[in-house]
Order: sequence, then structure tokens, then C-alpha cells
Amino acid sequence: MMVPRMRVTLALLFTILVVFTGRLMFLQLARSDEFTARSVLNSTEEQRILPLRGRILARDGTVLADDRIAYDLLYTGGAAPGWERLKALLGTDAELREPDPSKPEEIQNGAVLVWNIPDTLVPAVEERVAGNPNLYLRERVERTYPTNLAAQTIGYTAQADPTRHIGYSVNDLVGVMGIEAAYEAALFGSAGMREVEVDNRGTEVASFVRWTASPGLDVTLTIDPQLQRLAEDVLADSLSYVNQDRERVGLPLTETVRGSIVAIDPRNGEVLAMASAPTFDQNVFTHRPSDPEAVIEILGDTANKPLANRAVEAYPPASTFKVVTSSTLLEYGYAGRNTTYPCTSAFRFGGITWRNWATYDKGAYNILHAIADSCNTYFWYAAYDTPNFSVGWAPFIEDLVERARQFGLGEPVGVGLMEEKAGRIPDEDWVKAQPQYNHGWLPGFTLNTVIGQGDVLATPIQIAQLVSTLAMDGRMAHPHLVKRIGDQVMEPVVEQVEGDHWQTLRDGMTMMFTDYPSRNYMGPQV
Repeated sequence: MMVPRMRVTLALLFTILVVFTGRLMFLQLARSDEFTARSVLNSTEEQRILPLRGRILARDGTVLADDRIAYDLLYTGGAAPGWERLKALLGTDAELREPDPSKPEEIQNGAVLVWNIPDTLVPAVEERVAGNPNLYLRERVERTYPTNLAAQTIGYTAQADPTRHIGYSVNDLVGVMGIEAAYEAALFGSAGMREVEVDNRGTEVASFVRWTASPGLDVTLTIDPQLQRLAEDVLADSLSYVNQDRERVGLPLTETVRGSIVAIDPRNGEVLAMASAPTFDQNVFTHRPSDPEAVIEILGDTANKPLANRAVEAYPPASTFKVVTSSTLLEYGYAGRNTTYPCTSAFRFGGITWRNWATYDKGAYNILHAIADSCNTYFWYAAYDTPNFSVGWAPFIEDLVERARQFGLGEPVGVGLMEEKAGRIPDEDWVKAQPQYNHGWLPGFTLNTVIGQGDVLATPIQIAQLVSTLAMDGRMAHPHLVKRIGDQVMEPVVEQVEGDHWQTLRDGMTMMFTDYPSRNYMGPQV
């Protein structure tokens, strides 16, 4: 009986051995590629290599926006041996905090325990977190603005949101406004990728770069830093003069100057200064850890709007538009250099009294004196004297709209900022589209338009382009901020505005300083 039992037992064991051997051979041979892939997947991970962002430079090489490498200590959860010693080394009272699952950046990176570790402590921290998969030192690119010049023009960066910024990770920086946003593609460069091998504890054991990151290109601006600083200082120091004028005309005093200064080279359109007040510190938004109170102070200032670049916002151009009206009168033959109209204190039309800024009659003005003394009533009389003025959309307003567009008004000049507004020159199609004008265009609207009020809107950069065009006998060089991207030089865009009366317009503008230094001047004897 023993022999048969032994044979059965041996047969059973042999069968089990054959099954296990067959299974082992199947796993090792037939499915070896699959398990090799799984093994590699479990022990390697891809890490994005962030590119250095291109710098933003002034025309003389002054650095307006730069990068610095910052180091942060992050925690992914779980055991963190040696944490108390790390706290003592870093001089922090931070406590271990689990990553917040509602924040994509913490899901990917972990919770930040310490921001901006001093460079001198980085080697010691690296030594203490080595071998601990739950604590690690992150290298991060931080954007800095060393001069804080032209803040609204330069703009700033923020952490990317991959749901809105396609192709970016939560660790990338993206331009929010100004040059940083408008030239994002050139400044960002391209990210790299490296493959990291880790052991069963998550400790990195090897890595290799699959492709390298390419740094962004430097963007060199036309801005002159000394002139820019002067413009910003002038705005900041002008509060007393602003309040003197406000008090003179019965307006309440203000605590903050709101305005802009634009300076361009009329020969090529290079913007030498673009200042806007009030301004702000860009580093408030880019430095980590951020100061919530400082951020709220800037974002919450809805009265002064420090983030707004007033140089490219649209406003009623007021008396600056009278140069366009003068050019229309001259070029379309409605008036000549010596054609005179009264510069009275008021003008009556349509049962309405239209008042000049002067409260007394100043005699007969020609167009030079009207420009120089900014006489409203001269332009009202001149417009009224044009053919069919009272019919509404008369030939003169049509010609005025055409001339304004020839000067580049009503559309962006293309200075290089996404925030630039188009302004508005109300043409007949625009009027027909406005519900409030279902009665059509009235002559009174023309009277408002000729002095730059009513529906007319223009940006300071458009007015700077207008004045430059007058200075250059109609040669209109479009204002631009970017001089060079990397090694590529940006060529100016120049066009010619036709006209025969440039000197008359310039003479009138010159007389504003030579003949009308004071508003008490009684006017010319003509």
C-alpha cells in the first residue's frame, strides 16, 4: 500500500511543479515586456524642467525684469524624521501641514513649509532631507523687478493655471499684463523634461535629460530709464499743482495724482517714456511668500486703479483735438490761415448757450490764435459757417471724422500692449448703431466733437502720435515699445499723412508758449 501512495504523492508533486514551472516560464518569457514596462513605470517619473524667463531691458541695457533662483522646502505628507532639527536650522516655527487637495499646485508639489531658503543654508538643508521622500528642496524661478520703473508698461507674472494656460504647468510663470503678457511667447522659452529613477522609498537614484529647456529671449525696450524716472517723478510731485488748478475751478482737492506722461521720438516712433500714476510695486505679486495686505491694497484700490496704464486708456481728448479740427478746416478748404472768427465768451445755437473757457470777449482770432489760446467759440463759429451745418451729419463732420482717422485716431496705434484701447471717433455707422441716437446726429453733437468732447475718446499715446505727425510734416511713425527681441531688431512702421498746412498748425502750437503764457492775455489785435 505504501508504494501506490508514494506514487500518487510524487505524481501530485510533479504536477504542481510542472504547473508552477510553466507559469514562471510564461511570466518570464511571454509577458516579460509588459512587466518590464510596469517596473520602469513604477520606478521612474517625468519632471518638467522650467526654462529661465527672458529678461526685459531698457534701451541702455538697464534690467527692468529679471529672474532669480529661489529654494523652498516642501512636504508631501507622511513621516518626516529630523523635522525638528530642520526647523531649528531654518529658524522657523512652521509645522508640518498635509498638502491641500483643493489646490492643484499642492497636489503636484506638496505643501510649502518654508519659502525662499537663504542660499547659504541650501547645502545643509539638502543634506538633511536626503533619503526622506516626504521632504524635499524645490528649485524655483522667481521673477524680480529691480528698478520698479514703468510698472504698468512692464507688467508682472503669476503662477500659471493649466486650465486657462494650455501647455503650461502649475509651476510655470506666465505674464499677466504689460510687456510680460504681450510678449509671453518670446519671454517664456520652452520647457525641458527629465526622467528620474527612484527606489522603493521614493529617493532619487538616477536621472537623465530627455530634452533640455530653452531659455526665453530678452526683450529690449525703447524706454530711456532716466527719462522714465523723470516722468514718474514729475507725476508723483505734481499734487500741489493739480490741487491749485482744482481749487481754481471749484473742484474738491485730491490726495492722489492720476495721469500719464508719454514721450516719443517723432522720427521713428520709439517710446522713450510711458509713465502712469499712481503706480505700484510689481514685486508684491511675484515675491514668495506674498504679502496679502499689500496685494489687497493694490487690487482693492478701485478709486485710483494703480494697475491701469493710463497712457493707453481712452479719455475725452478735449483741446488737444482742436488740432485735428484745425487741420480739417485748413485741408478741406473751410478756412485759411488768416480766416477770422470771434473768440467770444459764449456761442448761441439751438436755444443753448455754449460757453468758452474765457468769461469775456477776446476779439477776432485767426486759426493760429485759436489754437494757441484754445478758443472754443472760434471753432464753433468756424464749424457753424460750413455748408449745411444744421442738417446733422453734414459735410464738415464727415470730413472731420475722415481726418481724425487719417491721424490714427479711433484705432490702436499698435504700441505693443494688450491693454491699449482703440479710443473712439464717432462716424455715421457708429451713430446709427446707438439707441440713444435714434433721432440721428444733431448739429450740437458736432459742436461737442470739434473741441474734443462728447463722443470722442483718445488715448495719450494716440495724442502723442498726432503731435509727432504734425512735427514731422505728416510723416507718421507709429509709436512702439519694443526695440529688439533677442537679436531681431523691430523695424518702425511709418506712413505719410497728406497735407499742406503743417507749418500753420505748428505755428499755432508754438504761439501757445510765446504769445499766451498767461490766460489773462486779452487776445490779438486783428
